[in-house]
Amino acid sequence: MKRSIIIIAVLTILVLPLCALESAFELGVNLSYNNAEDVTEQGGYSGAFNLDRLAIGLEMRGNISNFQTTIAGDITILDTQTLMFSGVFGAGISVDLFKYLKFGITTGPKVSYIYRDEDKSLSNDGSDEVPDNFFDALYMGKFHHRIMLDILAGPVMSIGVAYTLPTDFSLKEGNWDRIIPGRDDFNEGQIAVCIQMKVF
Repeated sequence: MKRSIIIIAVLTILVLPLCALESAFELGVNLSYNNAEDVTEQGGYSGAFNLDRLAIGLEMRGNISNFQTTIAGDITILDTQTLMFSGVFGAGISVDLFKYLKFGITTGPKVSYIYRDEDKSLSNDGSDEVPDNFFDALYMGKFHHRIMLDILAGPVMSIGVAYTLPTDFSLKEGNWDRIIPGRDDFNEGQIAVCIQMKVF
């Protein structure tokens, strides 16, 4: 019962701005670079820059005044037979700076889906425990902080960068002391270039 209440509360926070008439809804694409040494159990990456760390994805943002929700997903090619779809579902704040800049920070759980020819599974950031469904994945997902800085290129378009910072906190564990990133977490982040278009 407690888990159901938490999940409903999280989904309400994420969806509310997208449904409100007075909100602004944005849709865009992003190209990200994962700085983590070990993204999956398949092994680590080598070299200062590796094309295998690149991922392309979609991003949706909903705004009510200074309150913002984000859904940022990407696709990563792990090998010739394996794709990973990942998404961070976050909520936070967004502030306009000097009319041409916008700064935002959101936080929320990350959910990953591994697709192979013979093995399709909902993952949880490499955890051995596999959730039964999407809502369990949200409940088990490690929280990620997403820091965004956008340049307003016109009334309906913005170009910016975002940095996604992982933590060890999850709603299931309830380890609130781990929601603040540690020193090692800053070396495991993901930087992205984002292009957003205002839909309504």
